[in-house]
Amino acid sequence: GTLRIARPDRTCSSSAMSTLIALICVAPAAAFRTGVWHHPPDASTSSSLFPRAATAAMQLPGMAQAATAAATVVQEVAGSVQDVEAPDADDSFVAIDESRTGLVDEEGLPLVYDKEAIQKYWEGQGGALQSRWAEFLSVSVPFLTRVAALLVSGGTDALNDSASELARDARERIQKLGPTYVKMGQMMSVRPDILPQAALDELTILQDGVEGFPADVAREMVEEELGAPIDELFSDFSAEPAAAASLAQVFRATLRSSGEAVAVKVQRPGVQSLVSKDLYVLRRAAEVYQGLVERFAPQQRTDYVGLLNEWAVGFYTELDFKNEAANMQTMARGLAEAGVTDVAVPRVYEALTTRRVLVSEWIDGRKLSECSTEEVRELVAIGQECFLVQLLQTGFFHSDPHPGNLMRPHDQSRARCDFPPHRLGPRPAL
Repeated sequence: GTLRIARPDRTCSSSAMSTLIALICVAPAAAFRTGVWHHPPDASTSSSLFPRAATAAMQLPGMAQAATAAATVVQEVAGSVQDVEAPDADDSFVAIDESRTGLVDEEGLPLVYDKEAIQKYWEGQGGALQSRWAEFLSVSVPFLTRVAALLVSGGTDALNDSASELARDARERIQKLGPTYVKMGQMMSVRPDILPQAALDELTILQDGVEGFPADVAREMVEEELGAPIDELFSDFSAEPAAAASLAQVFRATLRSSGEAVAVKVQRPGVQSLVSKDLYVLRRAAEVYQGLVERFAPQQRTDYVGLLNEWAVGFYTELDFKNEAANMQTMARGLAEAGVTDVAVPRVYEALTTRRVLVSEWIDGRKLSECSTEEVRELVAIGQECFLVQLLQTGFFHSDPHPGNLMRPHDQSRARCDFPPHRLGPRPAL
């Protein structure tokens, strides 16, 4: 099949969206208040309780029409993730280094996305998936309940009045859930067609304002991965990271052998296991949301499970820095052969790059979001040419061009735009 991506129907009213949120939240809230449940529902909760929850919800003003559907939704949300499959990669357009297929890390997880291998690994991990699903619900449901309470008490006006506070709360909860959700937040931070400005402003913080992990842990990982003390490899290594992202943090260093300034990207400890687990949770969440949309908002045509599948494959692939290094080199060659000279891709130092550590050329500059309007206008034509060359000529394109991944170098002698391709993929057949 094909990956069907459609823009959500802009005519869908705020009341329709409010109903979807209320369906998730009102029944459990009503049940807690009326004593139907004495503890949050889990996978063992009998389905016979849900009609009682619906009855409780019907007693709330204005919610009678949604109560029956709410009971169904609660049953879905409270279900297990044990029978959920990992996201499917059969139709993915993400560029993957096939030579690394079949390799696994020290825990047994594949380096390259492999649905069967990931499922086999988690089948032997007991209740780990269900535990993470419960953790996901514990963080997300209180926020949704708060949104529903505002909608019930004051409608969309109350929601709009609290937009900034809600956006900050959502961003903090995303950070609490960890790297996978931060990455999703970064993706949504450049979608003004979907989210209001208050939400975009908060999610933009996730592009560079992610909390890092201890610098000494990063240094230990560099030494372990490269097999030598840092002082033997670098004459200078920054005490604190220059930037922290969802998957890694970046340090500025100087190569002892040449004196060149480099960026040392170090992966967050334990991220491979956490991300592979979260992909199951998100697959489950996508299936629940897809069911809600198909039942209550059939005018929307977006395939949310399909979108999650493609995003999941790309995200998992980003965990292998050797794959990222290969993609950077492919991008650099493609742009050079196409005669694109105003865009630079940082040079990769292959001898100092492993699955968890990536060493590349350091380029000083400013994010495009920090540039003046005149500077951005000057770069528009360059960006248009660069992306059209990727999509229509080289067949290999950057698929995560948020402002944190695009820079205007201070030194314009080499290039006018820096283009670190953290996520790249081949062009689909046209």
